[in-house]
Amino acid sequence: MKKGLWLIIFVITLNSVRAEEAADTISVATAIDTTTFVYGNVMYENNSYATAIRVYQNLIDQNGPSDEIYYNLGNCYYKTNEIGKAILNYERALYLNPGNEDAAYNLELSYRRIRDEIDPIPQSIFAVWWSDFIHIFTAHAWSFLAITFVWIALLGFALYRINRFKNYQRPGFFVFVFGLFFGLICLIGAVGRNTYDRDYQFAIVMTPSAILKSEPSENSTNLFLLHEGLKLKLLSSDNNWSEVKIPNGDIGWIKSEEITAVDPFTHGKK
Repeated sequence: MKKGLWLIIFVITLNSVRAEEAADTISVATAIDTTTFVYGNVMYENNSYATAIRVYQNLIDQNGPSDEIYYNLGNCYYKTNEIGKAILNYERALYLNPGNEDAAYNLELSYRRIRDEIDPIPQSIFAVWWSDFIHIFTAHAWSFLAITFVWIALLGFALYRINRFKNYQRPGFFVFVFGLFFGLICLIGAVGRNTYDRDYQFAIVMTPSAILKSEPSENSTNLFLLHEGLKLKLLSSDNNWSEVKIPNGDIGWIKSEEITAVDPFTHGKK
């Protein structure tokens, strides 16, 4: 009788353990979703870069561009030695978030691995300062600050001009000048950043090699032999050709299929 009782207890305990293990398995399977950012990170940490790339790209296709995901994509492509795609995704991460220091650092490492060594046109100190200034905020944030300071200036002007507030005329005047001054600065920042964003049309060479032509024609003169990963400024397009400027300032034409726009919102570019 005792043996039978112990046997029953053993069977019940064994089934309970199996049920708990099955519940844990279901819980883990539910937690790991192949469409989540966390799963992509897990695949990256396990060196499953191809799977991580599919997960990250799927997230972008579903939810739209993200600097964090583009940064991770860049890391995956860097690990698989696809430097052109790594550079493209680091550039896109910085396009969305210029303050992403990790993307900027890895982008510099990636550029060291490309074959083209074309000296860029040196920028003046003012150009560097201006670029740093307008990138403090987005165009939207600059505009919001400009409007806020204008309202502050109007409040100060009211305190200065309305007789019932004559005891506050002096501070009102300073508030007016303060709001007007900083409102003007923010307006300049908004215009400058908006102009920069509008003119920021760059592309990355995505093929192992590409020929820069003097005209949008196969029969035109060859100007330069370009290689994967080089960043070009987009100027215009003509059918299947794109007019570009290379870092040293020279201008020519390249087949549109050989480049991909940095701007992730550009139609037809992934």
